[in-house]
Amino acid sequence: MAVSYRRVATSDHADDASASARNRERSSSSGDDDANSSSSPLRSRSERISDKLHALAWVVTAYFIASYTRLFHTLFTDERILRPIFHASLVLFAVNGVLTLYLTVYLPYIKFPKLSSSNTKLSASSSVFWDAYCPNVIPTMTASGVIGSFLLIRACYPVWGFLTPLILGIVALGAFFSLHFIPWC
Repeated sequence: MAVSYRRVATSDHADDASASARNRERSSSSGDDDANSSSSPLRSRSERISDKLHALAWVVTAYFIASYTRLFHTLFTDERILRPIFHASLVLFAVNGVLTLYLTVYLPYIKFPKLSSSNTKLSASSSVFWDAYCPNVIPTMTASGVIGSFLLIRACYPVWGFLTPLILGIVALGAFFSLHFIPWC
């Protein structure tokens, strides 16, 4: 059952546009600074430097943990790794990689190269676009990422025991935060 609402006047002013502008100004000036700064596209230099330093701390921590545990050597040569489960997790992460390339390269640059430069009604951020070309991509990526992560933890559990989720989690966060240092033109 659809419910329709009608607009109710919030003030006795004749000019509703100026009244709503005053309400927005009033709410933004009395709002929390963190809420306003997170929605603002412009960030101060100190905030950007702080973000880079936090990212650097995660990357350095992940590097030291990966070096100390000999992570990549262990993953590919240790006999205690459960190989079938490890390979299944690699397949699921490969599915995520292919779907990421589909969303970030194929759709915007190959299938619809003129869509981003022209002012058409169908934009890549519209729900019509997502419903038509990739309705199940995000749920599929989420499921494959979660299942792949659990399988990787299970495959490595015989090597590091209860520290496995901590080791793999810190290394994953370091990998994610390393994206801060990719220069975009």
